[in-house]
Amino acid sequence: MNFRTARVFGWQIAIVQSEDREHQFQDIALGGGTMTWRIGLVAVFFSACLGGCASVGNESIADASPESVSQQLTKGRTTQAQVRQAFGDPMKTSFTDSGNETWEYEFSRLRSKPTNFVPYLNIIHSGAEGDKKSLVIFFDKRKVVQQYTVSTSQVDISRGLFTR
Repeated sequence: MNFRTARVFGWQIAIVQSEDREHQFQDIALGGGTMTWRIGLVAVFFSACLGGCASVGNESIADASPESVSQQLTKGRTTQAQVRQAFGDPMKTSFTDSGNETWEYEFSRLRSKPTNFVPYLNIIHSGAEGDKKSLVIFFDKRKVVQQYTVSTSQVDISRGLFTR
């Protein structure tokens, strides 16, 4: 039997080869605790990548609650310029029939469902779930906050052959 070692990409590899022509074999062994550590590191890296978290929207309202927004907005006093400074540009702007302006802010945080990462099962059922926050602000014709509302709702996005 022949035994030789080599280093490939920093890994110690042992190659064992039989000299017996009737029972020829070749075995490659990856050696050492370093290899186990590297495999573990790669597994952790891919697990983190496949975690599947995503967020979209205006992050200034990510942790908003009715209490925190009431500290920033005062009905009849806070102006559009102050709102823009506190929350940035709105995601959507519209006008009512009476000419008042409405600004809407949204933020969604989603996590992939575990079935997304299971081969074949993800064809039957996959998707994401999480929560969505909305802040809607109504301004009067003087561009001062007249009313606002903060809401949180659960989001469940499903796709595949079987969805809820």
